[in-house]
Amino acid sequence: MKIIVLGAGAIGCLVGGYLYRSGNEIILVGRPGQVQAIREQGLHLITPSNDYVLNLPAVTQVDQINISHDDAVFLCVKGPDTEKAVVELKSVVKDIPVFCLQNGVRNEEIAAQYFSGVYGAMLKVGAEYLKDGEVIARSDPPGLIILGCYPHGTDRLAEETSEKLHAAGFWVKPSDSVMAYKWGKLRGNLDNIIPAITNATGKEAELIVKTAKQEFDGLLNEAGIKWISQVEVAKEWPEMIAPENFDPVRRIRNSTWQSLTRKSSSVETEFLNGEVVRLAKKLGRQAPVNEKLTQLSQQMAARRELPGKYTPRELARVLGLSCAAD
Repeated sequence: MKIIVLGAGAIGCLVGGYLYRSGNEIILVGRPGQVQAIREQGLHLITPSNDYVLNLPAVTQVDQINISHDDAVFLCVKGPDTEKAVVELKSVVKDIPVFCLQNGVRNEEIAAQYFSGVYGAMLKVGAEYLKDGEVIARSDPPGLIILGCYPHGTDRLAEETSEKLHAAGFWVKPSDSVMAYKWGKLRGNLDNIIPAITNATGKEAELIVKTAKQEFDGLLNEAGIKWISQVEVAKEWPEMIAPENFDPVRRIRNSTWQSLTRKSSSVETEFLNGEVVRLAKKLGRQAPVNEKLTQLSQQMAARRELPGKYTPRELARVLGLSCAAD
């Protein structure tokens, strides 16, 4: 079984690189600059314990791959690119298992419109991609992956894939409730855009983070959506808190910050904070803070603006939280 990593960014290259090192056949599909760098110099995978140069095959389009029905796809593109990616994949292969190694909860829904075997995966993995041909892992083991069938259940392929990932060095758990884990991860991802907008972390932006999550909590309860918090995940996997090899100096910034830093034309906020807005509209409610954060992120990406456009205090005022901020 070949594993086609569709989206050779931070997560795609990190997961693909570890799987390749453990003997799996991996093909990366990515943007031209990234693919060219990997073809010319190999993928430079940097971990706290070692540096590797991996000669992985890399292409820019899925139609450049001889895909078999026995293969599998790891979908690692950002949410805004999911529809385009699965449409292109469908034009090449009628049906193939698709594993969504992505933030958010909407990607599986989109992929399931085109393919019968769709799997969700919740990742707690620190990875950085700022330079073409180079990906950095914050820890070794590189992180936790919880996966299962969409919308629920497990099967033989989920178990076999879990075994491959475990053999590659990840902490892995198959789950018949993977989307509950992904809803919990989504809640944690709501603050991704805040340090990307402000270039600040910690208590400076605490008010905004708290307000964005409070909006989401009320909607989750009203919709009756089951979710498993990141606190519960940490209790279940305490070894993640202090992995054996961890770089305490290098701070891996979140994927939204990385996208703005690379001057990407889009960010995944629509599939994170925008999901709160989407849920609110379904319930006839509003989520003004998350809606404004989504709008600001899309504007910054479209204008190729770097992180740090606003201070936390300025952002709080823009969001209508100025009284509390002052």
